[in-house]
Amino acid sequence: MFLSWSAFAQVAGALLNPLVAAWIRSEVESVENLQVQIAGSDSQILSGRIPQAQVAGENLSYQGFKVSQLQLRGQDIRLNVNEAVQSRSPLRLLAPVPVYVSMRLTEADLNQTLQAPLIQSQLAQAQVQLPFGNQSVPFLIGQPSVTLEAGRVRIQANLITPEGTAVPVTVLTGLQAQNQNQLLLVNPVWVSEGQEIPIPGLADFPIQLDTGVRIDRLELQAGQILYEGMLTIYPEAIAVPPG
Repeated sequence: MFLSWSAFAQVAGALLNPLVAAWIRSEVESVENLQVQIAGSDSQILSGRIPQAQVAGENLSYQGFKVSQLQLRGQDIRLNVNEAVQSRSPLRLLAPVPVYVSMRLTEADLNQTLQAPLIQSQLAQAQVQLPFGNQSVPFLIGQPSVTLEAGRVRIQANLITPEGTAVPVTVLTGLQAQNQNQLLLVNPVWVSEGQEIPIPGLADFPIQLDTGVRIDRLELQAGQILYEGMLTIYPEAIAVPPG
């Protein structure tokens, strides 16, 4: 028995919610309490113009990256729903969409993320140039970990010398958003034998984020980071394989 197109239109929204949820679950290693809400009339959904969609989940893991709580809200989303429901093409995004993001990252999330293969491979190649005697010497970064304090983040790591000697270091710094897509290190200090030594060269050092990212709120609390802002999702990032 097959549904007519008009009959299918009456249940389009009800079918799209679990379809999107199934795609999300197929893309991530794990997620709990996943909720998907597609808002729009059946005619809008079947034409591929989704007025609004919301996604929420907890304890999400994606390629080793961890997020304790995540909420996404997008508007005016364009999908190839017509082709997808006729099995002529997998469901996919047709145009970039700015998505409002609300996220809570715990200290445990960040430390688990630092162990992700992508982060570890980048750290294996990353070097920091530091003064040593009368010259600048490249150091590798090993075994990083973070502790989140109220208003500041404590970063501990080993700096590996060219000879292979590990030198433990601790840096304490605040983070502040600037121009909505830059982060600044605020009052960074070395911590040595209980003393905090200012690092003028890193003070107000800008960290440039992707142009599709906007920071509206960034709050460092004891044990967690709260973030709110915008993130642009591009079509190639959310192709849905046929079921």
